[in-house]
Amino acid sequence: MNRVILRCVAVLVTLSPFIVASWVHAQQNGEARATVPTVMRTDYDMRAFIAPLSLNETELKGRKLFAQRCANCHGGTTQRPGPPLGQQTVERRGESFIREKARKGSMTMPGFEYSLEPVQIDQIIAFLKTAPVRDQTTVPPAPE
Repeated sequence: MNRVILRCVAVLVTLSPFIVASWVHAQQNGEARATVPTVMRTDYDMRAFIAPLSLNETELKGRKLFAQRCANCHGGTTQRPGPPLGQQTVERRGESFIREKARKGSMTMPGFEYSLEPVQIDQIIAFLKTAPVRDQTTVPPAPE
């Protein structure tokens, strides 16, 4: 236990000059707010969320899979790295491109070849064909 405490103290003593120097530099350059994380809030239309869905069984299964596997990155907000997906994406890129991308992935996206059945990828595509793409430019800027 004493070794752990001593190591923590040693790390803090070693890093403290760097922490202080970066704080002083930020204060001198007017970047004091840059060190504090900001939270971006976006308006969410609850009426649209609770509106009855007119999706068939395949599209509903695809919606569930999209929420589980895709929405974390392709959620359509600036905090999520993947491009927003929906009707326009399927029309522009084509179903075969989307299917292959979901199956094999890319450098920045995992492939689901071994974790999703082909029918499940088809269900996701069926859902995407019904989903409008949320425009990223509509996200309001962070408050100052």
